[in-house]
Amino acid sequence: MRLSLRPFALLALCLGGAHSQAAEPVRIAVAANLLPTMEAIAKTYESQSGNKVEIVGGSSGAFFEQIQRGAPFDLFYSADAERPEKLEKAGSGSAARTYACGRLALWVPDAKADLKNLPAGKISVAQPDTAPYGKAAIQALTKSGQLDAVKDRIVYGQDIGQAFQFIKSHNTPSGFVALSQLKAANVAETQYSQVDADLYEPLVQKRVVLAKGERKAAADAFVSYFDAQQDTLKAAGYALPGEAGCAAE
Repeated sequence: MRLSLRPFALLALCLGGAHSQAAEPVRIAVAANLLPTMEAIAKTYESQSGNKVEIVGGSSGAFFEQIQRGAPFDLFYSADAERPEKLEKAGSGSAARTYACGRLALWVPDAKADLKNLPAGKISVAQPDTAPYGKAAIQALTKSGQLDAVKDRIVYGQDIGQAFQFIKSHNTPSGFVALSQLKAANVAETQYSQVDADLYEPLVQKRVVLAKGERKAAADAFVSYFDAQQDTLKAAGYALPGEAGCAAE
């Protein structure tokens, strides 16, 4: 179900395949923060519907560029609202809608997680130019007055998934990740703290339907199933559309 291929490799695979469109799975580009949750939802969807799903996880910014260049995804679940809205406005997609709002967390496995008392050593942050959670982390450090003191210690991951791995592998003693990643990995609550939501702009996350023609019905069917998984999203650490701080559109 989940592919380890990068978008260009997936593009080559899809263009070179001999299967008919009807037999192909729904192809979904998924922001790294959502990946564990999406995998669980997609697995259940496959078992209940008999329909196949292919998932590629990565940076929202990188996916946006790939989609603009023709990467053959049917759905794009972004970590922000801006990119799905741009794709819809450009006519590349439709039905851009909020599916959840993310929460930023500070993960310090071997010490108390405290934004104002970060441990010595490198600090893992996703690339803020392409990863919304990285942008949120920099905003939080700036508003809390900590950025100047720690900016030389920041190590940037290409997306929030790599930022998470830097900490998990002990290459950095602390860093900023998505709360959903910590919950998916069953990280003890004593190892992290949620970052005050007032310190960063709301992480409104939207999806957009990219499929057209014969493929759109299959994409719409998955979207309907995903949208019904409200309990799963909430348990994964997300705020739901319409809740405080999470606009519905």
